[in-house]
Amino acid sequence: MRNLLVAGVLGFLAGGCSPQTQTETRAPEMQAAAAPAVDPQQGNTPPEDLDPFVVMIGAERWTVILERATEGAIAATDATAIERSDLYRADAALKRGAAQVIELRNWVCGKGLVTGAGCNLPEWPAWTRELPTGDTPIGEIDRRSAWLSEVMDPFTTAACEAGRKASNDDMFCSVE
Repeated sequence: MRNLLVAGVLGFLAGGCSPQTQTETRAPEMQAAAAPAVDPQQGNTPPEDLDPFVVMIGAERWTVILERATEGAIAATDATAIERSDLYRADAALKRGAAQVIELRNWVCGKGLVTGAGCNLPEWPAWTRELPTGDTPIGEIDRRSAWLSEVMDPFTTAACEAGRKASNDDMFCSVE
């Protein structure tokens, strides 16, 4: 499979390096009239290899890379030695939680545990995309926590119930 992908990429690149044709040497206004409009390559897979399996393999690569990169970031020593105060940790946890809600929603809705409009997410606040800081006022941290609780509730409720049934563990989502 990998050889097919490499061959496809090489073939695609080789096609782009062909000598100019007669159409390409004409004046620009004649080129527009003579050449059919071609959509430029938008994705990572050469057009001739656009097969669901090949595209799936390419897409799943990104999650593996992101997971490994996250492990690397967690394992890295702190170069800047940012003080991890309680407020910093709270801010970081809320931002991490906001990102996790999107993935949980995808799982829950993909499995049909929540359906229809229940799968819609609200407008994501700007603070969810900011770097964590220890300077966020405690009242604001509390308001953000309430927002996260409300947004995640339908998805965690459905997923925890599914987990309880599958594991026969009434304390499946219990955090003590």
